Amino acid sequence: MSIIYINPYRFAAAGPTDPDFANVSLLLHGDGTNGSTTVIDSSPSPQTVTAAGDAQISTAQSKFGGASIAFDGSGDYLQLSSQAALSFGTDDFTIETWARLTSTGNVQVIIEARNQLAPVPWILAVDSSNKILFRHGVGLLTSNASITYGQWQHYAVTRSAGVIRIFIDGVTDTSTATNTSAIDAGAQGLIGQAFGSGYYINGYIDDLRITKGVARYTSNFTPPTAPFPDA
Repeated sequence: MSIIYINPYRFAAAGPTDPDFANVSLLLHGDGTNGSTTVIDSSPSPQTVTAAGDAQISTAQSKFGGASIAFDGSGDYLQLSSQAALSFGTDDFTIETWARLTSTGNVQVIIEARNQLAPVPWILAVDSSNKILFRHGVGLLTSNASITYGQWQHYAVTRSAGVIRIFIDGVTDTSTATNTSAIDAGAQGLIGQAFGSGYYINGYIDDLRITKGVARYTSNFTPPTAPFPDA
């Protein structure tokens, strides 16, 4: 009688997948060795991420994966190489991240589409009143609720059929009237500061993701309970 060998790994359950992964233009898990300045973009078309100042991987705090990207609020930031990754045109989009920030009383920029010659095309930040701020060209949307410093929170901004919404920990905080104008990047993007103005982050960022052409959230949702999928 012949013996049939079955490789148990051949039929191992596949990990979670993202049906919109092809639309992901930036995915920073912030994983790695403590003190490393290598930050990997796990999106389908990875770009170069350059750390400046003391921005680095830290195992002191994390939401997922045992590490995150640490900023000390003084000269730390990441520079992104791709303009296309941050340009949405008139399409839907989702910008989201986990953050654990320390109060400074100043504006703290999470991510911006940098433009050296004109006003910033878009910027996601925490303002000096501890509210989430999303500026898009001449438009400005500010959350009603304040963030909570010293704990991990999920922040998201989406545009669906022209309506821009801010979410804090999965709760729809505020929305703006229909805006179908183009929202594009002027040049590279910056994470952790505003070009020419500072406004540095003091705290940690984990699992930052941008999805172009898809509004992942249009109403209240449960924040992710695991790292964003890489496929």
